[in-house]
Amino acid sequence: MWTYYRNGVVPKRNKQKSENEVVNLPPISNGKSAILDHHTKGQTTAQRLQELFFSQGPRDHGPLHTTVRKKKSTLGHQVVPFSRMSVETELEITAHLKYHLHQRHSKGITPNSSLEEKGAVVFQKTKTVLFKSLVPLEEKEKEEKEDEEEEEKKEGAVIVQNASSCTDEAPDGQGSLSEGTFRAADTDVKQRLDDPKRQRYSSPNTLNQDSISSWHFKERRFMIYLCGGYKDTVPERSALMESVYPRLYLHCKQRGYDFRMIDLRAGVGDPVSDHHDLAEMHMETLRRCQETEGPNFFMLTGQKHEMRSLPNTISQADFEAILKMVERSKKKLSRRQSDMAVESQSSIGDTRSFVLDKEPILSEEKEPSQSSAVMSENSISSCSLSDGDETHLARSWMDYDQDSTLLQTWYKLDKNTVPAVYRLLPVSRDGHRRKLGRKAWRSSCVKLWNVLWRSGPEAIGEEATCRLLRTVLDWEVEQGLGGKQPPEEYSHCYKRIITDLLYNLKNDNASQFIDLHKGRPEINQTLHQAQQRFIRNIHLKLRHTNIHETNVSWGRKGLSAKHNRSHQFYVERLCSHVQRTVTASFNRLMQVRQAKGSFDMQRKEVSRLRVEEEIQRHVRFGKTLAQGYVFRQDFLMEVKRALQASSSSQNAVLLLGELGSGKSTTLAKLAQLIPTWIPGDAKVLTCFVGLTSESRNVRLLLQTLCLQLANIYSLKAEISESLSEVSSEMCSLLGLVTEDRPLTLVLDGLDNLNEEHEADLSWLSYILLPNVFTVLSAGTQSKCAQILQSQVKVTVLSLPALPREEIASGLASRLASEFRQLTENQWSLLFQSCLSCPSPLYLDLAYAETRQWSSFTPKESLNIPTDPNQVFVSTLVSLEREHGPCLVRRMALLVSLSRSGVTEEELLVLLGRDDTVTREMAALHHQTLPVSEYSPVPYAFVARLLHSLKDYVNEVESDGTWVLRWTHAEFGYVALQRYAPSEDSIKAVHANFADYFNGNVPNSQVFQPLAWIRMEKGRRRYEFNLRKLHCLPYHYIHSGQIIPLLTQCLFNYEFLLHKLWGLSVYHVEEDLKAAVIPDKYDDMITEQLASQLLGRLERIISQDKPVTSGDPRQYSFLHDLLAQCKSSSLPVLVPSYTCLLPPGGLVHTLLSGHMSVVTALAHGWHHIISCSSDGVLNLWRLDEQTRPVRSLPRAHGSGVDWAADSLTLCLDDSVLVLQMGHCLQVREVDSGKVLYTEKSSLDVPVVTSACDGRLLVVFYDGSHMVKVFDLVASCSLLCCVNLALEFEPIHKDRSILVSRHSVKDSVLFAYRDGGEAAIFNAKGGVVSSTLKTQHPAASIQAVEISSQYLLLFCRYPYKRQSEIIHIELFSTTSFQFQRSILGCSQDYISQVTIAGGGSHIVAFCPVLHSATTEIIIWNLETEDHKHIARFPGLVAYGVCSDLRYCVGFCAGELFLRMWNLGSRINDQTLTYNVHKAHSDGTAEIVTMQRYPRYVVCRSTRPGTVRIWNVARTRLKGRPVHVEHGLFSSSDIALVRDLRLYILSDRGTTNFTDAPTSVYQTLLVYDLLKKSYIKKQTGLFIVPCPRQDYRLLEGEILLGLSETRDHLILWDLDSGYIKGRIKTSYKETLLLSMGRDSPIMSSKEKTGLVMPWDRRTETQTAKRRRREREVKREKDEQQRLEREKFNSIDQYLLSGDERVVICSYFAHHLNVFSVVSEEHLHTLEDRWSLLSLRTAAITHAGGYLVVSNYSEAQHAPYLTLWDTQQGRVRKRLKNEPGICCIAISDDACRVVFGISGFNRLKVWEPFRRKHKTISGYGSLNLNWFSSLFITEGQSKAVLLSDAVSMWDLDNGTLLSVFTPDSKIQSISLLGPDNGTLLLGFSDMSTLITMTVSQQNAHTKSGTAYGKDLFGESSSSEDDEETYKN
Repeated sequence: MWTYYRNGVVPKRNKQKSENEVVNLPPISNGKSAILDHHTKGQTTAQRLQELFFSQGPRDHGPLHTTVRKKKSTLGHQVVPFSRMSVETELEITAHLKYHLHQRHSKGITPNSSLEEKGAVVFQKTKTVLFKSLVPLEEKEKEEKEDEEEEEKKEGAVIVQNASSCTDEAPDGQGSLSEGTFRAADTDVKQRLDDPKRQRYSSPNTLNQDSISSWHFKERRFMIYLCGGYKDTVPERSALMESVYPRLYLHCKQRGYDFRMIDLRAGVGDPVSDHHDLAEMHMETLRRCQETEGPNFFMLTGQKHEMRSLPNTISQADFEAILKMVERSKKKLSRRQSDMAVESQSSIGDTRSFVLDKEPILSEEKEPSQSSAVMSENSISSCSLSDGDETHLARSWMDYDQDSTLLQTWYKLDKNTVPAVYRLLPVSRDGHRRKLGRKAWRSSCVKLWNVLWRSGPEAIGEEATCRLLRTVLDWEVEQGLGGKQPPEEYSHCYKRIITDLLYNLKNDNASQFIDLHKGRPEINQTLHQAQQRFIRNIHLKLRHTNIHETNVSWGRKGLSAKHNRSHQFYVERLCSHVQRTVTASFNRLMQVRQAKGSFDMQRKEVSRLRVEEEIQRHVRFGKTLAQGYVFRQDFLMEVKRALQASSSSQNAVLLLGELGSGKSTTLAKLAQLIPTWIPGDAKVLTCFVGLTSESRNVRLLLQTLCLQLANIYSLKAEISESLSEVSSEMCSLLGLVTEDRPLTLVLDGLDNLNEEHEADLSWLSYILLPNVFTVLSAGTQSKCAQILQSQVKVTVLSLPALPREEIASGLASRLASEFRQLTENQWSLLFQSCLSCPSPLYLDLAYAETRQWSSFTPKESLNIPTDPNQVFVSTLVSLEREHGPCLVRRMALLVSLSRSGVTEEELLVLLGRDDTVTREMAALHHQTLPVSEYSPVPYAFVARLLHSLKDYVNEVESDGTWVLRWTHAEFGYVALQRYAPSEDSIKAVHANFADYFNGNVPNSQVFQPLAWIRMEKGRRRYEFNLRKLHCLPYHYIHSGQIIPLLTQCLFNYEFLLHKLWGLSVYHVEEDLKAAVIPDKYDDMITEQLASQLLGRLERIISQDKPVTSGDPRQYSFLHDLLAQCKSSSLPVLVPSYTCLLPPGGLVHTLLSGHMSVVTALAHGWHHIISCSSDGVLNLWRLDEQTRPVRSLPRAHGSGVDWAADSLTLCLDDSVLVLQMGHCLQVREVDSGKVLYTEKSSLDVPVVTSACDGRLLVVFYDGSHMVKVFDLVASCSLLCCVNLALEFEPIHKDRSILVSRHSVKDSVLFAYRDGGEAAIFNAKGGVVSSTLKTQHPAASIQAVEISSQYLLLFCRYPYKRQSEIIHIELFSTTSFQFQRSILGCSQDYISQVTIAGGGSHIVAFCPVLHSATTEIIIWNLETEDHKHIARFPGLVAYGVCSDLRYCVGFCAGELFLRMWNLGSRINDQTLTYNVHKAHSDGTAEIVTMQRYPRYVVCRSTRPGTVRIWNVARTRLKGRPVHVEHGLFSSSDIALVRDLRLYILSDRGTTNFTDAPTSVYQTLLVYDLLKKSYIKKQTGLFIVPCPRQDYRLLEGEILLGLSETRDHLILWDLDSGYIKGRIKTSYKETLLLSMGRDSPIMSSKEKTGLVMPWDRRTETQTAKRRRREREVKREKDEQQRLEREKFNSIDQYLLSGDERVVICSYFAHHLNVFSVVSEEHLHTLEDRWSLLSLRTAAITHAGGYLVVSNYSEAQHAPYLTLWDTQQGRVRKRLKNEPGICCIAISDDACRVVFGISGFNRLKVWEPFRRKHKTISGYGSLNLNWFSSLFITEGQSKAVLLSDAVSMWDLDNGTLLSVFTPDSKIQSISLLGPDNGTLLLGFSDMSTLITMTVSQQNAHTKSGTAYGKDLFGESSSSEDDEETYKN
């Protein structure tokens, strides 16, 4: 019966049931030697089966292997005797096959199955008997019986000995490689060793995996641990680090993951450590790798065994048993030698000696004795010898005496461990002395190992000895294969066999790849067999699919890829396999963030995810700290009382404490307890400043808090990024806190804020609001604590010192948890030291120092410094002695001076670049650099140093990677004081960092690019190197390298592009302290950086020319920056010249505090109030730090919160009046009490106040009614009157103009565009006086009152086609006219306000046609007129009572804008006067087909035409020719081939029945000759809108007839009509529809007639129903017939001017041929009204795509018509909201925009494919958007406020250009329409825009003809190429 167990763990069995055990009977001899192969002796069943099926060695497995064995020579040239297959072997083979069969079937077991059901098959172990070929069988049987009796006695002894030991062996379990006869005896020991507390602080030979924190989360990083022999696997490990590591690193970084590959053996030839902590360091590093997901353990093996190692500790019982065994052997030999009086034996391995002494003897030629063999069977590879084995002679008592002395010399009893252990003494604490004693230590190490090997089995048992003498590789394999289950998912083994190694043993390099005897080319069989057993044990624990075996041949220098091609192929194949294996596993585990949408949307999403991850880190850190809180329980109650008291005083609780006093732990505990202290559903927000680099930034800290607040209150708000905005939003969000849902802010370590914002803490004073509790902490002596106590209302609590009792209990609990104790002197010293510095940090550090103490440590060596800093210095001094002062100094400086920490990659590279470190390592460790280009310093040395600093250095995540930094910032200052006393030394380290981040690193494109780029579905995906983006400018600045800072960061376009894209513009502002930040930076997305820089600075560059050849340029760095912009790595739209607002203007400040769109604004005496669409009212104080003081309380009573359209503050800012539509509400500011409500009045109320705000005056727009309320008397109605004026309002909407200010009880009002104003007396309810303008042509635009004047803002005609503003001033006392103040022709008055105490007038002038706003100002005394500021956007409302605080908001924005007008009030360059010329724009752009290098632009100013040479770069920004006054506004001007055709002299003709308006004169102006060449009169050209005229080839004018029912072709050469294009219907619409499709479907004809209605329907009813259907059909047909006579709505002309298509507001379209003047086809759709407003036609006119709505299907369609055949080719259903369409020349691709959804769709009708492209954040698709297909159907250009280019093939947005003003016209130029021509509404300059890419050439030779206007130059290399 077969028994199955999981992982080979055999449970305990009752000894009474021994009949079930398997007994191994001796084999029957067949005449030959029946002795078993020595290689199979003592093996378990599973081991022999693994050897049978998988081993590569020349083993004898019985008859099955006899034939094969005969063909191969045995290993070591030994003859192995033949043997017959025994019954047991046959049973083992059968069991093995059953095992594999069971494994196949076990895959189908459900996950809920028990472990026994899913476990692997193992076989019960058998007690094998070893036979010796040199002894007769009878003697062997006798010997077996004696050995079995001794073995049974020893088993009992071993159980007792092991029970008293705690550190002699690691626990068995899953993944254990131990297999032996003493497993049952180990069970009791295992139960004690499984205690995690013991495991954590065990010695290297008892290392176990630490428990994983309950707050462990899935980190975005992978780590791989490489292990293998120190010498024989160097080629493979080096190749993996050199080749595979960078590839995997790049693969992970491209997907947002960090990656590390660790090889602790790289560059380390001698694994000797001072404190013998090598195994502990390896295990700690391996466990750190196993904490990550994916494959993390890779093992490389060969044919050479691992180096031996000694245990660091041995339990007292085991050591004394071994020492007792040595002493007993010594006495036995001494007595024997005295009795026999003979000399010592010549060979310790003699058989006679063995029989007499029963002592295990190690021999290099022979198999060990029975006891040793049994131990070898069950041991792992550590039970072996290496090359330094001593020669075994006959041992004397003096040899044992030396063994005893050696043991007692190197091992000392340490009673500080409970139970006591013997500890291996360190080699030397001084690195130099350690180097001198290294050779002596090696000899002693070998002797000690042999002593333990010889005496251990008899003293403590073979199994315990084997576990005691494990090698480092054994520990790694056990942890690697057993640490995480199943091992097949995480571990891989690569086994390499050199097949012909046996024939090359004499080679000098053979000893590196196989174990040889010292000085002889023979295999050390003992070590070789141990290696084979080691491999077999791997097979037992790891599935064969994860064991990869490769055979190679011997070559030059053994195994060398540099000297042997086959070895190179082997190494490359190994690297390729590892890479594929790891990549496939990583891809399954990676959760790659799918970036969707445009670049700005991706950046916002990544930023949001980054903030969420930041929040999670703080939450996890706080929970971890709170779990370790044990001190100061009474202090928590004191904090509770202070917190409860703060609810009334609104004070913040400030905890002060010194370094290490436990502030963070205390606040973490408070965060857990506060919800139980505060009533209601309390929420706690916790942030530990300094935990991450982001938390040290004030702006990012507030952004994190705001996002948490928004999540708490379920607000889908978009958090701002600037400090002022986010602090205001913080205040607004805190205003949402209510009494039933209080909030607590816990902010720890505010003194850790960095200098980016000068540690701004002013925002703290604004968050102390009702129901908001705040707990802060800072250092006692820090500057932050002083600021908080002086500027913020705080209740200060100081953390008390730890009391004596808590210190004692804390130390005692630590000792108990680690099973340690101290001597009286040591305890006294530790306790007194902690009393002198009673802080938790010092307690931890002091206790950590005691871990190095043993009970035999001399008293004079015991020392603990008196404070944490001194403890740290003492540690550094100790490390300098151990590791070398240069290495420790360099590493401490790198950690201290790095930005937020240093990564391991940076640490290794920068250590390797220090010459002093190189020389020191060469002297101390014989290390010659570099180990590899990616790890120039052996990682083992760095890991050992970090292991020693584990109490002072921790690893945290920062900027997408993991960095090492000090646990407390104070340690960094201490390190700098010790190692960097001068400023120059600090700058040198910063310079090294800057050099590293600048790309001076091997394979910098992999390790230090600006961004890692991967291709995904044809699209580029970017993962930004935030580490470089942050650190490069940081280290340049701190190293004082100004020039590299400018060239590499500040004026490096690629760096700025990636910085803005990967982070934000505010990071550039913070890190670089200077940047080009446009006014519209909130809407500016990253891909606009190049276009924004060029569009604003190109004019500055063009004018920056040296006076002489030797003079430097004024902006030398700016030239380089803009040159880089034109070769951007991203496709960008590059403008040819300045087309945006230049820098240097008045910059506004954004005031954020609303979570929704701002709708209204009001100003009072001291405050302003703003309202948003969600009804939130914010009260603002006007000062230097303007931010919302508070949110006003919600309305009480019957009123509700309104999204007001206007606000008015009255009664000294105590009463607020809200107007929304036809509703009015009056309420108190402080309480929210509603005083008056008026709902649904007939007219819109217009509100103002009088008598200093005591009277509320309400006018009603569109009527004469006025109401006056007394606000002092609770808003009682004083009067309601209807004004009877002589003049009536002109407009019905927005007809009345009312002054916001008043004089006493007088209010000024007027009707818009009228000529009179009136003064209304609020108290009397009558009109006191009327004011008339000074000229009848005046029209009033605004009215206002100052303290001295009544102001009327009047618009007057000025010159031709222009207007001007006059301000007419009347006296406030006599109401008489005083004087007028002139404005200029560029003023567009919308709203005015009085500022400066009545001395200045501020007007907001939104210009609709340019989509910009200007702020203009008049000085009433000096009459000075200035245009102060101009900015993009249209101001909806603005206020300005003080010139320093001019506040307004634009429609659709969530924030207010504030300008300081006082800063520019005296700037005379801003002065405008009446003679200032009005800037004109570009109305039309016309390209010249015959002269392709020239473009003619028609200005918005009538009669002005400009000619541009777009092929000359030196002519950009200025036209080659300008003509003025050629035509008037009533003329029609058309341009073709540099000729201007002007239709003039519009009059009437009487040759028709009715007088008809016609153009009678044609003027032809030759722009090239600059003169009129033709004037023709007597014409009769029908006037049409200008867009209905087309000038065709051959001077043919296409236009519409007077009735718009057909098209007319005029021959401009003769002046006569060339032809008429009319419809010619050959058959009725009914017949045509009947032929193609039924007029009406059966469903439409019959209507909805149910079956039961039909059954009951009479014949008469049926006849009547059919008559109604016929009549309906006739009516429908008649309606369609009448549509034939509709006038033409619009028409489309094909690009080749041969086909024209007309629409008629009907269900059909007509297709005409311009050449033949024929009606080609009628495109009919009975159920859709066809229009050309959203349509596009191909260049040849063969296809038309049009959007239509089917009335029958009730669905929108996009239809593709074949105009040549007059039928529908394709349709796309359910596409609503199409607002713009473009089609390719062959109609294979159609692109259209969807309004509302803001996205483009690409339709390929003939391929039946379509896809969607998401737009960018500010995209606003509407019916005025224009769409073009360019560059061979691969790109699209969209004009929708902004200009954008789209990649249609990959479905991505390429680039966006957002103008500051409106783009009036657009045209395309070039072979594939690759160049954009833009005309702006407010500037006359023609802007050419091309898509520039990296390494793209923008110059060409002499293309596009010749220069015709005298602009030629001697150089022909300045011409542009319009590329695809």
